[in-house]
Amino acid sequence: MSCDGRFVAVILAGGSGQRFWPLSRELSPKQLLTVFGTESLIAQAVHRVLPYVTPGPGGVLVVTGERLFDELRNHLIANEDPRLREVSYLVEPLPRNTAPAIALAAASLVADDPDAVMIVLPSDHLLEDSASWADAITCARALACDGYLVTIGIRPTRAETGYGYVRGGAALSRYDCGTALPSEAAEFVEKPDAERAAAFVADGGYYWNAGIFVMRAQGVLDELRAVSEQGAAVADAAEWVVEHPDDHDGARTCFEALAPISIDYALMEPSKRVAVIPAGLQWSDVGSLLSLQDCADPDGQGNVRVGRGVDIDSHGSIVYSTDRLVATLGVKDMVVVDTADATLVLPKDRVQDVRLVVDALRAAGAEEVVQPKVSLRPWGSWTSLLRGPGYQIKLLEIKPGAKPSLQRHEHRSEHWIVIAGDAVVTRDGEILEVRLNESAFIPLGAVHRIENRGSVPLKVIEVQLGDYLGEDDIVRLEDDWARQV
Repeated sequence: MSCDGRFVAVILAGGSGQRFWPLSRELSPKQLLTVFGTESLIAQAVHRVLPYVTPGPGGVLVVTGERLFDELRNHLIANEDPRLREVSYLVEPLPRNTAPAIALAAASLVADDPDAVMIVLPSDHLLEDSASWADAITCARALACDGYLVTIGIRPTRAETGYGYVRGGAALSRYDCGTALPSEAAEFVEKPDAERAAAFVADGGYYWNAGIFVMRAQGVLDELRAVSEQGAAVADAAEWVVEHPDDHDGARTCFEALAPISIDYALMEPSKRVAVIPAGLQWSDVGSLLSLQDCADPDGQGNVRVGRGVDIDSHGSIVYSTDRLVATLGVKDMVVVDTADATLVLPKDRVQDVRLVVDALRAAGAEEVVQPKVSLRPWGSWTSLLRGPGYQIKLLEIKPGAKPSLQRHEHRSEHWIVIAGDAVVTRDGEILEVRLNESAFIPLGAVHRIENRGSVPLKVIEVQLGDYLGEDDIVRLEDDWARQV
């Protein structure tokens, strides 16, 4: 088969990360968090594949939902690496698990390049970037070019019941994968019990299924049709959506008719064309708050602490604080996560039940499920300092030379008070210079913009007053980043 097509990374970024609340929110999910290292998980994912994909715009394709699209773009555009501004985006009509999302990406790639090869990976995992990773990608692409659907397996280090497993079969020794020997995939097992997981680790022939796949885009669609009627429906719906880019209602109808199904069940398990490359990599799916124990070394009592505070007679606990001082006394095997606007305390053995808390908060209408306190923007960031009925106070931090969009609001007025730097304010065509310790008033409905023309960050206290203070009360008239919402 041809291997002259483009090599594109497809990063799945549609999840809401409910199990990582309160660090994760619906509009700032796990993949946007800068918790594990100096970059967010999605920025790490992009950087992990950039050396291997076709250079330039379109080498990385992020698949997400309509609600997260603008947040993801804002987040990656704000990264200092200009290559992250070349990322392309594909918006799912509706969330239907990973099989429809990957099929949609495959159909989109085939429309531009029938020989395209795709590496699919999640946006919210931790993975060691090493020579073994480079060998695995290079080898996987060669296998994919020969028609295999390739999964990169992780050598298990413990009997983990929360992961899926794949067993290697007949060796594919003609492929050079460095120290790893690829093989045909003989069996997939989804989340075994503890006894079976221990047996898999002892066997040595089983690998964790990390959700990283390398495949020809056309091969994905062809094999979906070959393995089942359900797979064929997924492929047909994906191709229809790509062929009708302006029919948004029709796209939603197509996806609404699909039963949610993962790529593992829809394609990898029933296919006879799957190969596995075992990789000796440090990997984590950051699946629960227990992952926070990797952020610091434990103390003598087994406690892992990030942030200010003390632990008195506490044992085996995780305490994570983003700002405030947190003290624990006599707790054992607990998880404490404290953020600027929410705190969660739970036993370690209940971390998988965080979704129950999120569901209860959503039912109560708690805004802390949706919106974070801090939000990155291409021009800088804003932080919500105080909010009450009819008012909100924010801190705006605007980068040198940057400016938010020219906009107006239909439900609120704003007061801007400069606390650092100098601002240039546009208000209904009038240009105002607002210096340190000065302010400007933006009436309801006024067309306005604030700019930082200086060489140092501009900091502004923004006081919003109105009957609705949602982030969607913005009518953009001009924007340097072509944002719609």
